[in-house]
Amino acid sequence: MSNLRKYWPDLGMLVGIVTLIGVWINRHQLSEITLLLWLSFIAILVHQFEEYRWPGTFPGLFNRVIFNSSEPDRYPLNAQSAMIINLVIAYVFYLLPVFFPAVIWLALGPILMGFFQFIWHGIFANLRAKTLYNPGLFAVIALHLPIGGWYMHDIVTQHLATSWDWIIGIIYFVIAVYILIIKGNTWLKNSCSPYPFTNKQMGSWFLSHED
Repeated sequence: MSNLRKYWPDLGMLVGIVTLIGVWINRHQLSEITLLLWLSFIAILVHQFEEYRWPGTFPGLFNRVIFNSSEPDRYPLNAQSAMIINLVIAYVFYLLPVFFPAVIWLALGPILMGFFQFIWHGIFANLRAKTLYNPGLFAVIALHLPIGGWYMHDIVTQHLATSWDWIIGIIYFVIAVYILIIKGNTWLKNSCSPYPFTNKQMGSWFLSHED
């Protein structure tokens, strides 16, 4: 478990690279919708790598800047809770729609979450941190937004989504954001957690941030 906790972002990036190679090799056998869902899955793996490995200072942003924690290396987010929630997001929430591409509402959840990430990283976090960039924003702009926009274009122009797909998909997205992001990142909070983040993951300027 300790190795997984330490290396899960690297494992995700490896999975992303292997998946990209597989998608490229089989691109002519995949429908455009399925291709986009695979790319969306790859996008979240890149996103997580950017947040937790390179540059990898998202924990400092989250704990010190957003929550102004007095124990920013482990509270409210810690290495254990970050691993658990991100593995669920990537390998359940984002991967499941790949195997059921015809279930449009199931894919709308992660696609809409990609757009929501721009609000979080591009606007809210940057305003709080007084920056133009924070870890995760590159993946949002370079991957989540264009992939999500392409997916939305396809399901609209090809009339693939019913009214119920939109309704259920939006409800699913809201519930997922609440459970996986808003509550998920704080459910396992423990100011005495034995699973601190590394100094590199914290980032020195995040540690010295003052509101």
